[in-house]
This record gives sequence, structure tokens and C-alpha cells, in this order.
Amino acid sequence: MKDSGGEGKQGSKGANTASTYGPPEDIDMELTEHIAELRKRLTRIIVALVAGLIVLFNFSDTLIKELWNYLFRTNVPMVAFSPTEWIMARLAVSFVLSFCILYPYIVYELYLFAKPGLYEHERKFLKLFLPFSYVLFLTGAALALFVVLPRIYELFVRGYLGARPFLSVKRTLYSAFKVILAFGLAFQIPVLAAIAARLGLINAKWLKEKRLIVYIIVFLLATNVTLDFTGFSQLVVLAVVVVMYEISIQIAKVMERERIEEEFGH
Repeated sequence: MKDSGGEGKQGSKGANTASTYGPPEDIDMELTEHIAELRKRLTRIIVALVAGLIVLFNFSDTLIKELWNYLFRTNVPMVAFSPTEWIMARLAVSFVLSFCILYPYIVYELYLFAKPGLYEHERKFLKLFLPFSYVLFLTGAALALFVVLPRIYELFVRGYLGARPFLSVKRTLYSAFKVILAFGLAFQIPVLAAIAARLGLINAKWLKEKRLIVYIIVFLLATNVTLDFTGFSQLVVLAVVVVMYEISIQIAKVMERERIEEEFGH
């Protein structure tokens, strides 16, 4: 993204004037104007999230029970270890659902903030790939919620020598949300790679050189995100990242060829 500020631009005649060499809607703005614009966008996002949270909070009791029964196919009781734990669990569920529902609006507000500093071809790429990115995020989250987590939790709560698990509702839901988020973000990798490669920011060679570092970092993050001491869920998250990353390398190759053909074509 290009800086839409006026500092360092040639041909500028002062604040709030169009840039000669920059994006078509780029204007010179003071730092305070940038901050005021960002504050306006963030305020709208926060108001929308709070409104969504308030609405969904009324249904959070039912949502938690349905989610709990789906994750644990057997009769596993929900346990609150503090007076505020149930309220915090309801707030967490309400906020996560509010964020997922309002994600397109959040991205739209951020896009409007960045739009003046973007060239026309960059805007086209964002308009094309951002909706697709949301679809991939929901796909990854759904894979974690409906396929991976029920099987992992079923494995963890199997009775051994008559022992019965007593699980904290807040910690269990927090852990589930972290895994869902990890899957959703992993599915963003191909889209981010496509955009970056198409704009010439990265290439397939760079992705290949960094793959081992990325895999190590992902495994370490997954170890801290999940509460699985067996390492199974960490390996599942890592496997998803590996698949998405390898797909990204192939996508980057295609984007490189298209960018080169377009440059030579002109």
C-alpha cells in the first residue's frame, strides 16, 4: 500500500491537493487527518461489533450448549471454576460470532481507509481476492469446527480407568476458538501469496527458501495456541499450513508468469 501522506512527494502544492505521480485519488494529508480518518473507521467497526455482541449475547446460552454437545458427543459436563467464568464464555462466543458475521464490513471499512493510497490495479486485485479470502477463511474454520475438533475432543475425553473429565467451559471454548482461527488463517495463505506475487512483492523462489522457517514457527505457535499435550492437534494444524503453503508456491509461479507476460505485452 502506498502512503497517502504528502511528505516526500514531488509536485505537491500543499495539503489536500492531488498527487501528480501517486494513485488517482491520493491527496496530501496531515498526520492528524490520517489519524482522524482511521479513528472514524475504527469507531464504526467497534460500534458494529458491540451491537452484534449485544444481539448475540441473548442467544449465547443456547449457542454454547449446542456447540458443547457437538464437540463432545458423549455426556461431558460443563464446569465453571469461578463466578464470572460463564459470563466470560458467553461474551467470548458472542464476540467471535459477531466478528465472523461482520468480517466483510470490517474489511470494507479498512479498504475505504486505504483506498486513496492504492493504484487502480491494486484496487482491482483487492476487490477480487478479499471476498474469496473470506470464503476460504470460513472454509478453514468450518473444517476445524465440523471435522477436526470433534475428533480431537472425543479422543481426549475417553474414560481411562474410570476417570471422568471435568472441563472448564471457558478454557475449552477458548482453545476451540484458537484452533478454528488457526485453520481459518492457514486458508488465507494462498490468497495472500497470490496478491503479493501478482504485485511483485514476493516470488516462488522466496517462498521456497522460507518454507522451513515458516513450518517451524507455525509448529511453535500451534504448541502455545492449543492445549493438546500429545502434539496431535499441533501436527494437524501444521499439516494444513504445509498443504496451503505448497499450494501458494504453485500459485505464485502462475502469478509471476502472468505479471511478466503483462509487462512484456505492454
